[in-house]
Amino acid sequence: MPADAPPILREVERRVQPLEKALAIAHWNLETTGDDRYVQESEALRVKVAEQYADRNVFKKLGALRVKPPPQPSTEAERQIDVLYRHCASHQMSPATIEELARRSVQLEACFNRFRALLAGRRVADNEIDQCLANETSSGRVEAAWRASKDIVHFRGEEDRLPPVHQQIRELVQVRNRGAREVGFHDYYQMSMELDELGLDWLFQTLGVLADASEEPFRKYKEGLDSSLARKFGCRVEDLRPWHYGDRFFQSPPKAGKLDLDPLFQGRDVVALTTRTFDGLGLDIRPILARSDLYPGDPATSKKCQHAFCTAIEPPGDVRILCNIMDNERWMSTTLHEFGHGVDSAGLSPDLPYFLKTHAHTLTTEAIALMMERHRFHASWLVEVAGVPAERARDIEARGRAELAAKHIVFTRWVLVMCHFERALYERPEDPGLDGYWWDLVERYQGVARPAPGHRQPDWASKIHLAGAPAYYQNYLLGEVFGAQLEEAIESRFGPLALNPKAGEFLAREMFAHGARWPWRELLRRLTGRDLTLEPFVARGRSV
Repeated sequence: MPADAPPILREVERRVQPLEKALAIAHWNLETTGDDRYVQESEALRVKVAEQYADRNVFKKLGALRVKPPPQPSTEAERQIDVLYRHCASHQMSPATIEELARRSVQLEACFNRFRALLAGRRVADNEIDQCLANETSSGRVEAAWRASKDIVHFRGEEDRLPPVHQQIRELVQVRNRGAREVGFHDYYQMSMELDELGLDWLFQTLGVLADASEEPFRKYKEGLDSSLARKFGCRVEDLRPWHYGDRFFQSPPKAGKLDLDPLFQGRDVVALTTRTFDGLGLDIRPILARSDLYPGDPATSKKCQHAFCTAIEPPGDVRILCNIMDNERWMSTTLHEFGHGVDSAGLSPDLPYFLKTHAHTLTTEAIALMMERHRFHASWLVEVAGVPAERARDIEARGRAELAAKHIVFTRWVLVMCHFERALYERPEDPGLDGYWWDLVERYQGVARPAPGHRQPDWASKIHLAGAPAYYQNYLLGEVFGAQLEEAIESRFGPLALNPKAGEFLAREMFAHGARWPWRELLRRLTGRDLTLEPFVARGRSV
């Protein structure tokens, strides 16, 4: 940190930096092994880190230094003070609340890591559930897989000593709310939006615009999709249920006879293809690969996290990816996505101050990850990286435009479900009607009928983000909005993003290196020359 930085910044950095690094390593060890010792270590370190940010003397000093209301910061010191102030504000809780949050959070994450669904008498990993939902044509088999995936909500830990997961989430939400009230907010969701440079009112106004813009394109798309699914499963359209839609939550368009890229990746080295992709952008991912854990363990014995994420242990030098890669399109897309996060973190300037050595916002790194996963629909990538014949690649690219439009519109409707539900979960966590409200939202925004009339099971609790990534999901959709505007600007200056070293250099120099130096909207203005606009994203959904 520069010698002329306010002493309070140097003091907090000195205290939290080694603790945050230790916590990141403990969390990585927990997610890759599921070992009990890392549960305890992660819990203890979470408390220690939170206690540092909860220091009321530090918060008071930062408040005295912070400009109110904060204008565009004119110096790095002003930006650091604002970033650190808001982070400390979210931790102004009692020691008892901090300790309970850490204990319950780690305990719940461990449940998700250790659960394996029981399908046809066997314990299976999520990959097998997902493969069944994506590829089976028997209604009975996809229903069995879908229902098996929901059993996590009743999981009580390996020794059946804990409350069921759905109850654990409700209890954790109440503790988060208690902490938010100690800080001065109505609930945790409101606190998160207000302290994260979004704002609750702005977010739901934006979601309302996106809901209206997507309503008609989604309705038309869904009519055609339902007809295709009814043919695929040999049933009537009115008999379609959640298990027919290709994944556990209808987050993405199901295959339903449309473009199927799985055969392109069968028997292929997904990691090698990913490396070549980023080489084409002039971005070297090999240092990240060397520290990562990319393949699934034995489903019968492994306690490794079954999902995927990127973690910056000590950026830019120590960035790691966890995946469970299989040779299919889903994992090709996911691996490109996670290494998009990876190059963003690994591209941070080493000279950035500690509290700016992160992304401008979660939504900005989601934008990069989402842009990177779209490589698989570019003809140049299909030819040069995947080895697809040129004519076939051009056909995939042309058909891929409709596929991407469908993905945008389907994902928008899914995020509307998640955001409206999560807001309600924090507003009334004890309400037994939430189980039914989840399906009300699914029917309203996704047009998917609940499993049976009157069905009111806590199926919502099978979504891991509600447990381990609270008040996060809007960042995926806002990342798509940010990314659409950014990609439009890149294309106008450098041509298509895929395998474009000039585009890679621009992102590395003008975005990655600067970290959190500016608020996310100011970063977007610097990158694109204008404030946030929804139009580039909305336009993508019109061609569905």
